[in-house]
Amino acid sequence: MTYDILIADDHPLFRSALHQALSIGLGPEARLVEAESIAQLESRLGEKADWDLVLLDLNMPGAYGFSGLVLLRGQYPQIPVVMVSAQEEASIVVRSREFGASGFIPKSSPLEVIQQAVRTVLDGDVGWPP
Repeated sequence: MTYDILIADDHPLFRSALHQALSIGLGPEARLVEAESIAQLESRLGEKADWDLVLLDLNMPGAYGFSGLVLLRGQYPQIPVVMVSAQEEASIVVRSREFGASGFIPKSSPLEVIQQAVRTVLDGDVGWPP
């Protein structure tokens, strides 16, 4: 099965690292597309209707706080969204869940943890840190 995944992060280095980690972890079954802002993310989402997953940085140009997540949940409720953030406080994780995210990946996570969290959500479950 092929998965279409959108990586939305404003930091090119992290976006590239996440792209590489998922390419290695998921192999050729992953089609990865990147966005560097909420505007670009919305444009990419409009290109096709059946994205399998969005990995969304909490702090993105064009978003304030959880507004990017709220926007995605409102306009694309069928697409799972996993939050990715350097802010790892429990309150951020809890609010991500409350606003409808399917998981949360701290940016400090080892590659294997990131890969496993993504696979878990792609398999229809949720991926939350312990």
